[in-house]
Amino acid sequence: MVSSGEPDVTTVRLEQTQSDLGVGSLCGTYRHHVDEKGRVAIPAQMRRFLPEGSIVTLGAETRLMIWPPDAWAGHTELFLRTAETEAQRRRFLRILHAKASNFEVDAQGRLLLTAHQRAFAKIVDQVIFVGTGTGVEVIADEIWKAEEEPITPEEFTQVWDFVHQRGSSASSSPA
Repeated sequence: MVSSGEPDVTTVRLEQTQSDLGVGSLCGTYRHHVDEKGRVAIPAQMRRFLPEGSIVTLGAETRLMIWPPDAWAGHTELFLRTAETEAQRRRFLRILHAKASNFEVDAQGRLLLTAHQRAFAKIVDQVIFVGTGTGVEVIADEIWKAEEEPITPEEFTQVWDFVHQRGSSASSSPA
């Protein structure tokens, strides 16, 4: 620190890495086998971004989700803010937490999916891990194959333009 001659004035430079910002951390698509006990290897590329305290829970569209602690806290908060009554709040929290489990991997880097989680997501012997930026979808291979459609460059451009047009107008509108 260099004294500027000004009393008690210091400059602090903050740096953030891509992982601090969640950029590029949970991305990609990986196929893995589920053994007869319901254990599945977590892709190493994703495992390093899923710290202690991450949660495995039910997701939309017949999927499971793995959420890092910060993202999980955000989802819990969203459920709490959305409830209009105390009864609804209790119900939302039960729905969110009842079938959730801690993200725990064994020495071989495998996660045990509960029987209920496998039944909910229709997981038999293969799963697809899909990074969503802030979390990981765990999808039954059969569902993924049925839903996965190749996207043409033109279709991608339409989605890109739509998102950027909407995102630009949303960010410029008054809060």
